[in-house]
Amino acid sequence: MAVAVQVTGLAQLNKALTSIGFDFSELSEANFAIAKMVADRATTLAPKRTGALAGSIKGVKDKNKVRVSAGNAKVPYAGVIEYGWAKRRIKAQPYLTKAGAELRNEIKQQYENNIKEIIRKNGLN
Repeated sequence: MAVAVQVTGLAQLNKALTSIGFDFSELSEANFAIAKMVADRATTLAPKRTGALAGSIKGVKDKNKVRVSAGNAKVPYAGVIEYGWAKRRIKAQPYLTKAGAELRNEIKQQYENNIKEIIRKNGLN
């Protein structure tokens, strides 16, 4: 299951950094820090019967995007809880989408700070 938060200009930034031989491990760490922030908030927002859904929410390392996963083989219903299932009369209880929306400004600010720090550390300014 995926919920997207669009970061405008990330593809262009990755292309520019690739052209100068940039080590993307730093960007991966920056993305992971944001993913953890969203995952932590989503964990608090997820409905809790057994706690399995909340326990399955994790930030994922990725150099190209911020990724948060929810659900696994033991929690196959994560998407149904997030989006609902009209045919089965299950209402959506968006915990990931809500976390992303609530943290939108913090995500933007953190991303800007992370990129500025990477630029500064690598003497790219």
